[in-house]
Amino acid sequence: MFYRLNNRFLLKPLYSFQTLKTSTAIENSTKNKVTLISRAYSNQTRLEEMIVDYNQVKRAVSNQNSLIVDVREPEEIKKHGKIPNSINIPLGNVSNVLNSMSDIEFEQIYGRKKPKDNTEIIFYCMIGKRSGMAQQNTISLGYKNVKNYVGSWTDWASRNQ
Repeated sequence: MFYRLNNRFLLKPLYSFQTLKTSTAIENSTKNKVTLISRAYSNQTRLEEMIVDYNQVKRAVSNQNSLIVDVREPEEIKKHGKIPNSINIPLGNVSNVLNSMSDIEFEQIYGRKKPKDNTEIIFYCMIGKRSGMAQQNTISLGYKNVKNYVGSWTDWASRNQ
């Protein structure tokens, strides 16, 4: 997605899971030159540390120090089910809830303590796409231990029939 600003095109920041960098490309329309500006948040984070599989999620279900978040809409959960001990925060609400909601209000609504910046948070949805977006949004809020269950509900349900 491009944003036009004073005869320049500004590319929306992107997150690379291998290096966890945000990049902004700016095209100067008079010189047809593209400049890439990049900020590294962590050179230590590897892809395998940012995604989880079925077995990791199964262990997290009984781990009170992990927070499993379903980012699907409530109607989807009613229709298909959910991973045990997960909470539901629809994708459109994730940033607001994690950034603005007070600790007390979070605990009253979700029955869990609001995660700290180093709490393991595992996002899932139906197939892993929305949970990846939630992961990116949460990383941009400063959370450091955010993971995506790429198989998501489809994988979980197929293994628990």
